[in-house]
Amino acid sequence: MMRKGLNWWICLLVPVVLLSFCSNSLAFQREPIEGAGWHYPWKDMYSSWKPGPRGFDEKYFNQDAIEAYGWKAKDVDEIKDLLPPSLYTVVKNPQDWGPRRINVTKYIEYEGTQWQKYLDATEKYRGQPKIDEEGWIRNYKAGCPFPNPKNGQELIWNFKKKYSEDDRILSVAVIITNRSGQDRYQSVDGNLLYFDGRLEFDPKPLYTPNPNKYHRIDVYASSHPYEMQGTLSVIKQFDDPSKMEEFWLYLPALRRVRHLSAAQRTDRLPGGQDLMWEMFDVFNGNVTNYTFKMLGQKEMYVVHNGHPVGEWIANAHMSQPNDYYQKVNVYINELTPKDPNFPFSKMILYSDPKAFFGYYGEWYDRKGRLYMATQFQYVPEKGTANPIPNMTHIDVQTIHSTSYAFTNPRMNYNITPSYFNLQNLKKEYPAR
Repeated sequence: MMRKGLNWWICLLVPVVLLSFCSNSLAFQREPIEGAGWHYPWKDMYSSWKPGPRGFDEKYFNQDAIEAYGWKAKDVDEIKDLLPPSLYTVVKNPQDWGPRRINVTKYIEYEGTQWQKYLDATEKYRGQPKIDEEGWIRNYKAGCPFPNPKNGQELIWNFKKKYSEDDRILSVAVIITNRSGQDRYQSVDGNLLYFDGRLEFDPKPLYTPNPNKYHRIDVYASSHPYEMQGTLSVIKQFDDPSKMEEFWLYLPALRRVRHLSAAQRTDRLPGGQDLMWEMFDVFNGNVTNYTFKMLGQKEMYVVHNGHPVGEWIANAHMSQPNDYYQKVNVYINELTPKDPNFPFSKMILYSDPKAFFGYYGEWYDRKGRLYMATQFQYVPEKGTANPIPNMTHIDVQTIHSTSYAFTNPRMNYNITPSYFNLQNLKKEYPAR
């Protein structure tokens, strides 16, 4: 009886062990793409990739791939329905855009005390935020304003009030690539301070006093090339639908501060980038200038927990060409400008269903053709859910791109409004 019972257990265990072995054998390490690396040309603080003070958990560096599509892998047509049109076009046409591969890995949940603070704030203030007749959010403090969005308007406010750090200094190498594969480089710090939704530093959840009713202040400080060193772009956004954003530009060569018109928000950024103010953070427009239609949710491949180290291929388009992708049931929102003379007919925004930050944004021209697109590829810092982004902006029609590869990210750095004083910024980022 003992032997028969033992044989019975062995018969049960053998298939389980074999199944486990086969399952593990299906996972593999991503294959390198020749030429991918950090190719920044100047010997300064941006000359190599650095992880920042918090670093990244080891589990993000060598994730087990389940499948791979694109360059020297499976045909991307197999997952066409799981990609936005812009990314499918890029991966399908390496002769135009260069090598790009989608390595499918396991989705890793958010974690850390800051993420829990966001969840707690969502519950604490549940039901308090409201959208007024102008389409503006009122009585928002922190967390997700509409955890179960019923329409595109609630969905866009979830995006605008997405999970985020209180402030940041994000150093990036900017790679601008033309149709012929010629690269130009810039380096810039993106400095940011939020005045609501604050979870880490006092005053929180609202920054008070705030007599100017700021929502956020951004500063983009250029270090290279030489002729742009010390150039400062300052954007001030307000928690007031009647106040348009303020744009200020300090030009060290002229020693002058210029006040730019808000009408220039669809102009390209300095240096010929494939990026306009309206596209910052995937979408950075004034909500009252658009109508919204929630197109539902759809499973798509996105970079939710990507590879931490910044990479690109010299003379090829788009950073992070060999990243880790995960399947996420994203929200899709269609944005239509109210202004009939606006240079775009619509924008499609693909956002995370939990933290509501954007993965993809696609802009269509007046004839309804795909024109410009954005991809954000995230990896969280160690011990947090702070999403550190690599960003790529492309002009689909002219085959032109601008990639942002981060280095030394400083998130929740405890910046105060006085940091954004022009005299202080000129000390932080001296001109030539």
